[in-house]
Formats: sequence, structure tokens, C-alpha cells
Amino acid sequence: MHLKRTLVSFCFGAALGVAGSAFYVTAFLPAAESRAASVAAPSRFETFGLALPNLGVERIVRAYLPRGYSACEDCRYPVVYFMDGQNVFDAATSYAGEWGADEVLDALLDEHGLAVIAVAIDHGGEMRMQELSVWENPQFAPARGGAFLADLVATVKPAIDARYRTLPAAASTTIVGSSMGGLMAHAALMRHPGVFSRALVFSPSYWFSPAIADETMRTPLRAGQRVYIYTGAAEGDDMMASAQAMSERWNATRPEGAMLQFVSTDHAEHNETAWRAALPAALCWSFAPVCESR
Repeated sequence: MHLKRTLVSFCFGAALGVAGSAFYVTAFLPAAESRAASVAAPSRFETFGLALPNLGVERIVRAYLPRGYSACEDCRYPVVYFMDGQNVFDAATSYAGEWGADEVLDALLDEHGLAVIAVAIDHGGEMRMQELSVWENPQFAPARGGAFLADLVATVKPAIDARYRTLPAAASTTIVGSSMGGLMAHAALMRHPGVFSRALVFSPSYWFSPAIADETMRTPLRAGQRVYIYTGAAEGDDMMASAQAMSERWNATRPEGAMLQFVSTDHAEHNETAWRAALPAALCWSFAPVCESR
């Protein structure tokens, strides 16, 4: 697949494109039909329930450990947090296809020595649109993303750091999301720079609220932060334009020591298949120079 890589220019970009069509609204879909489990290494895959007090719900958390985790008691690992956990590791739980993050991470460990703990938090079903945005949209009110983000920072991350041998500092903590999950990754990097230093923002639903652009302009990246914004060329002109414009907004105030990259992929659509294909390059860029060191 041909990748068209574009480093965003330093000039202030065009206006944010807003798309209102249902094509971009990846709301809750029916439960997955019975499918065979597809986790690459079940012995390194764990799931557990966790109460989220701000949302007032319990959610499933899914963790995939790197090969060699159990044999190296002194080893500690960066953590990559994924949104929409049902779709990250396993076809049996996905409702729209899976990212195959387990296979991707195993391959990156084999090829480049990149060893991370991957954690995925399930979405809220019919409440997904409300829970993954900290910004209001009248069609999907009330926004409950602030409560989700508070639980992610104050409940999920401490539980993961207590349960596994992590590197807990922001410099070793990445958040990944697509579509509405991309909005959560974007918000987490802005609002909690002391927790997340990297964000992979795939096919973000920037059409959701004009307040996203306003807050981005007021909130420069911090030195040491890295953000990777991705779209597929077949997602529609509005989707591509809004992602590129948002990238340019952030890049306009980017300080020395912060990194931003905007990437588009020819012919890629708005789905897990496209995000799975884009994930290895995004992770390698985020963890550079690890992938170039072997």
C-alpha cells in the first residue's frame, strides 16, 4: 500500500471541515456474531472488569503482554492504551473487525525489539458517542468524555501500573484511538500532558464539535510530546481536510522538542482494516528511533 506522508507545514491551516453524514458516525453497532477467537497468544492475554467511578459503570479492560514478560522479572515496559477495546485484539469480541494489535506488536518485537504492554478499554456500546468526546454535540448530548477521561487517568492507569511491570511516566505512555476514539486520544494528550506523552490519532471525528479546534489552538503541545494524525484518502474529502487543518493548527504553536506528523494513506477507508495496516508505521514513528536501531 502506497503511503503518502506529509509533514505539516508551519503556516496556519485552512478552516476545519465539518462532515455531518452518517458515514462518519461510527456509533454502536450490533453485537458481534459468534466468531472464533483470534488473539495471537492467549497465554499473554488477560481481561478483567474494572469499576469506573466517574462514569458509574464497570468496563472490561484487556491487556496483551509482550513475549518474555513472565521470564524477565526485572523488566519494565512502556504502555500503549487503546480505545474501543472490543475491536483491538480479538475477532470474537469485535463488532466492526479487529485491529490485530497483538499480531502487530509481536511483529514489531521480532523485527525491531519494540516491547510494550498494550491495554484496551471497552467502549460504552450505545453510549460510545457520548463517552468518547469531552466536547458537546447537541445530537449526542450529554458529553461524558470528561468522566471517561478522569477514570482513565485516575482509575485505569493506576490499576495497570499496580498489576503489571510498567514504566509509569508520561514519557512511556501512549494513547491510541480511531474515529471517536481519536477524539479521546487528542483530548487526553492536551488535557493530561503529565500522563500521556504520545498520541496516535486515527481518522479523528473532528466534525463532532468546533470546540475541538478552539481548544487545540489554545493548547500547544509540550516539549517531549509526539502526536501522529492519520486519515485514509477514501474516507472523504471533509475527513481529510479537517484532519490536515487540525494538524496545521497544532503545528502552528508546536514548541521545540515536540513532534507532529500528519499521514494519509491512498485508498484507505474508515475501518479497522485500514487502521491495522497503518498501526506499525505509527508505532515505529512514536517510539523512534527504536525501529531504526536493528
